[in-house]
Amino acid sequence: MRKPFILALLLAIFLVSFGWYQSSFQDSLRTLLPICFVPTTNERQALTKESTLPPKPELQAQEDESTPPPKPELQAQEDESTPPPKSALQVEVDAIFEKIENLLIPKVSFTDFKQTTNARNSKVSIANPRETYCVGDDLVVQVDMFDHSGNRKTYGGDFLRPRLFSQELGAAVSGIVEDFKNGSYHVHFPLYWAGKVNINILLFYPSEGVAAVWRSRHSSQGVIGFEGKYEKFGKVAVTKCAFRLSKEEGKEICEYKDPLYEEVFHCYKAPNFTCESLNEMRGYDLQASYLTPVEKQIFQRSNIVVQIPHQISPLAVAQCNATVKAPKPKCQMGMSSPLPSGYFYNYIWNPVYCDMAVYTTADDFTKCLQGKKLFLIGDSTLRQFMMHFTEGIKIVNYFRYHFSGWAGWSLALEAMNMEKDIYVSYKRHGFPLEHDGFYYFKEDHYISRQIDQRAGGKDTIIVITMGQHFRQFPLKIFIQRAVNIRRALERLFLRSPDTKVIIKTENTRELFAPVERQGDFHGYTQYLVLKEVFQGVNVGFVDAWDMTVASATATVHPPTYTFASIMSLTFTFAC
Repeated sequence: MRKPFILALLLAIFLVSFGWYQSSFQDSLRTLLPICFVPTTNERQALTKESTLPPKPELQAQEDESTPPPKPELQAQEDESTPPPKSALQVEVDAIFEKIENLLIPKVSFTDFKQTTNARNSKVSIANPRETYCVGDDLVVQVDMFDHSGNRKTYGGDFLRPRLFSQELGAAVSGIVEDFKNGSYHVHFPLYWAGKVNINILLFYPSEGVAAVWRSRHSSQGVIGFEGKYEKFGKVAVTKCAFRLSKEEGKEICEYKDPLYEEVFHCYKAPNFTCESLNEMRGYDLQASYLTPVEKQIFQRSNIVVQIPHQISPLAVAQCNATVKAPKPKCQMGMSSPLPSGYFYNYIWNPVYCDMAVYTTADDFTKCLQGKKLFLIGDSTLRQFMMHFTEGIKIVNYFRYHFSGWAGWSLALEAMNMEKDIYVSYKRHGFPLEHDGFYYFKEDHYISRQIDQRAGGKDTIIVITMGQHFRQFPLKIFIQRAVNIRRALERLFLRSPDTKVIIKTENTRELFAPVERQGDFHGYTQYLVLKEVFQGVNVGFVDAWDMTVASATATVHPPTYTFASIMSLTFTFAC
């Protein structure tokens, strides 16, 4: 009897002791084990690139007890005084933005409309007059600016659009503007053809207008608003969306973020819906303006896109020598595009740095695309390509699309030719899109995401454009999108160096398009961004901006010979 009692007593003492020291023992292990298994520097760097798991509940509780949270007001002060460090992407975006701003934007202000540049009072003359003008020479035209009161301007920054043309020869070329920052400019015109040439210089916006639209563009998150449609089990709700939304009482905000590309937009969450149930999107004009009343005077139609008068007769250009020009290489990937990048002659584009094939017939394009997959990614100016292939020369047929023309332009499209093994697809570039009807946006991945999803290869052609739908928003949004596309292409070329990629710049558009929404100065800044971002990248660069300026195109979807030359240059690079 005594022995079992002793054993039971010893067991009870052991259990009490174990319970007493258990927590201390576990705490010791918690402290000791991390010390024994501290990751190396490389392991720590690898870990930081992965998403970390949430801490265990008991550990979180201990941390909360041992480390009291900072006082709310102190935390707020720290957040305001110490902004988060910029990512490498944001640093590059800021640098490009500053470069464009310093290059183009005059630091001017005015109080009286009469102080602004007036095209009709300004003067044009030839800076280097000669008895004979020869092909290959550089014609220099001087432009001196005056305001509405007849006073000479003392600073630069006017947005000029110069061109040299010959209607009889179907010839035209843009000019290079040299701004002396004192109200005078030199416009350089290379003389590429023999025959009579006419000078045309438009004052598109005065310098004061340039400064005004730049400030307006960056005074808000954009002059286009968005609505998102949430759908769940047959129920529908519509809420406001934007790149950024302010907090409002009683409203939750859904964030739609692609962390790899740092691209994000937001919508107010519809009550009783999940963020994931956002299904459709539409854009609408906010009817917003950030111009002052005196600034709006500048943009009255009679004051913008005005030809600067001159008394210069058409110049006769002669072929002064019989030297044979060296043959140009075929247009290939990675070639640098100068300015001007080419000229029209006999209504055909002639790049100055390479030899372009002319694609006109269905057979021309069929030979190029046979056995190929063509991915058109961008806006309606590439949808125009798809319409040409399906409804124009009819080398492919739509798959499950039963409309024609611009009907349902917001739809992703596919077309194919089974006999010739040709596949063509068109997809939009993703948020933002200026379209006033609701459209299904789930398939609108960012261009960089679409590139990352492609295997690529020698039989893959990707044509990219964007710009028109970004004119309504701050320039940094466009710059970030362009840099992300370049980074995605760099990854594509590592795994599939034979993939053909063509970047098409945006076109000029209607001369009197709303300046704060669609004005061509916004397009010009974006054109310069693309030239900067894709310099030295192994792509074909189609300078549609220069082509539409030279041909004086005043529609966002170029007609006839301008469109034909854009197509020819694109597929010379591709094939």
